[in-house]
Amino acid sequence: MDAQFAVSAAMTHGSSLGMIREQAIRDFLENHLPALVSVVSGQVFDADGTRSSQQDVVLVLKSVPRLPFASGIDLIYADGVVATVEVKSSLSGPVLKSAGEGIKSVRSLVPKIMGTAAIGVSHDWPSTRILSAVVAYGGSSLSTLQTVLETMTTETRPDLVLDLKQGLLVRNEGLLLNVQGSSQAYILINDPAEGFMMFLTFLTEITGTLAHRMVNWRGYWAP
Repeated sequence: MDAQFAVSAAMTHGSSLGMIREQAIRDFLENHLPALVSVVSGQVFDADGTRSSQQDVVLVLKSVPRLPFASGIDLIYADGVVATVEVKSSLSGPVLKSAGEGIKSVRSLVPKIMGTAAIGVSHDWPSTRILSAVVAYGGSSLSTLQTVLETMTTETRPDLVLDLKQGLLVRNEGLLLNVQGSSQAYILINDPAEGFMMFLTFLTEITGTLAHRMVNWRGYWAP
């Protein structure tokens, strides 16, 4: 990941640089996560026609239909989304808040999930909840980002914030890690290698055990 980041720095066009770094994260997850999910990007929508903002990386169950468009951009059924990841070259307070609005746009969707099937569950993550993460190649200190997160509303707070050069922030809900102190919203993992390892472990646990979601597909029919 560090090598890809260094190579991508040769690009001077901001949009192109961002696309390259997003693709690097997508490729890594595609190659390393369990094969039960597809790794795409695009907009997520529900049966009411409500759509999220553009999502950099979306992990989608392969048992759910796809609506692919050009250049790997999909229109994605909310019912099949397991996780979303916003990718940032440099993460600051304002950028984190902007990412939070994108997360909120996904959380506001209403899937038609009737039930789920999971195998070998070894975690406490709810089978119908979409995990939201922000991954950055650098930026403000984790302590600064932690302070910003404390000021954000519940629906805009990501579950994970991974800085590939600094470490990881984990939402302190008792779902991904045991609750540590009732007053802090996030648990700080102040080591990039350990943070990256935990980030991949969380995604592996969730994507590797969620086998199927039962969806009321007829709910997508127009009334």
